[in-house]
Amino acid sequence: MDEQELAFQKAAQYYQSALTPGDQQTLIAFLRETQEIYGAISKEKQEEIAALAGTPLSLTAALVRRIPGLKESAARHEIVVCTGPRCAAKNGARVLQAFEDALHIHSGETTVDGRFLLRTQNCLKKCGTAPNAIIDGELYPGIRPADIPGILKKYS
Repeated sequence: MDEQELAFQKAAQYYQSALTPGDQQTLIAFLRETQEIYGAISKEKQEEIAALAGTPLSLTAALVRRIPGLKESAARHEIVVCTGPRCAAKNGARVLQAFEDALHIHSGETTVDGRFLLRTQNCLKKCGTAPNAIIDGELYPGIRPADIPGILKKYS
């Protein structure tokens, strides 16, 4: 067993005894500690944590997606493209396609060099400025496919 796995097992023992049904604060603390150990919270670790906590995987996965600072991938930059109805009506699919083409990955994947994770979210709740994307927490409103190469250069 490697050092990371040993640290995770110690954390799992602690949190398994500390978690009570519906205790999201302790579950979030467990997720944060797991991220400190591994640099991210993989799908496999999310499944393991859900089983240890006795919660549905959907809850664990939702917390990783929604809690600022938690991430599934150890990618340096996270790009979230809105796929909600307003963004879709204003060429949001073309924006997503442009990111996929520029990065040579699909939504849910990380670039080979580990620099970018690309994912989608149904609504970023910024409908007035559609289409939208968020990179590392920074909103890019009214984004167009032609804007993407210049935006990605900022994160090189």
